[in-house]
Parts: sequence; C-alpha cells; structure tokens
Amino acid sequence: MYQKGQQGFTLIELMIALAIFMILLAYGMPNYHQFKQNKIMTEEINRLVRTINFARNQSINSGGHIILCASQSMTACDSGSDWHAGWMVFADNNRNRQFDSTDLMLLNENPMNHQINAISSQFRQKIRFDQMGATPGTNLTIRFCDGRGEAHGKAIIVSNVGRPRLLQSVDRCG
Repeated sequence: MYQKGQQGFTLIELMIALAIFMILLAYGMPNYHQFKQNKIMTEEINRLVRTINFARNQSINSGGHIILCASQSMTACDSGSDWHAGWMVFADNNRNRQFDSTDLMLLNENPMNHQINAISSQFRQKIRFDQMGATPGTNLTIRFCDGRGEAHGKAIIVSNVGRPRLLQSVDRCG
C-alpha cells in the first residue's frame, strides 16, 4: 500500500551512493595500511626507548652498573642481537656483564609485534650503563624493519653518554 508523501531512495540513487562509498574506500585503504604499519613500529620503538631511559635512570640513581640486553628466556642475555624477541634489565652487582644470583632483575619486556624485526650489531649486543649513566665503548644501533623494507626502516642509536636518539631511515635492515 502506497502512502502519499512517503519519501525514500530510489534504487539508482542507492547504487550511486554505494559506488561513491566504494571509490572512497578503495582510495583510503592503502593509506590506512601505511598508517597502521607506522603506528606499530612507533609503538615498539617507543617501548624500547622507554626501557633504555629507565635503565639509564636506574644506573644514575643507584650509582651502580645496569645492563640492558636482548633476551628471549628472560633469565639470561642472548648471545644474538635479536631485540624483537624481548629484553631484560638487571643490576650487574659483580660487574661480570652476565645475569647471575648476585644480580637484581629490574625489568623484563615481552617480544615485539611479530611484524617488526629489531636487530643490533653483532659486535655490540648489550647496553651497559655505568654509575654516571654513560655507555662506554662504541655507539649501539638497533635497526627496526618490517615487511615494507629499508625505505620504511628506522633505528635507535644509543650514544656514549647513554642517550637514545631516533634515526628516521636505515641503510640496511638486519
């Protein structure tokens, strides 16, 4: 039964509106994917930078040596440089750079998002903070990459004074 004054969309108007919506959606999806990938990488970088700053502050406050290292087991530093598997912070009371019974565990961090790889140099796998918050030796670089490759990679560089900074592009991943 048709009532006078009733209004609605015709089938043609509905199809045009749906077509416009689909065009806008197709245009926006690649940008959304990039946005999501950037967000994941930024969150993981910030999580590691917070831990670096935490370890540095602990070394200054306690006046002791603090070690930050990649660790999958959360009970010992890994012999590799895969930071995306997780990491730990401990007070190295006997200064042997290994976690043992005389040391105090300060923090364990879970693995990163499975889309992110974070790898440091094989020659500098740990960050050791002295009582002044400095990290003697060479700078440590941790490179962050995802499936998009080197063009979207970033890096954290920890200087000898113990401060992390972000490098917006990397020359290689891994």
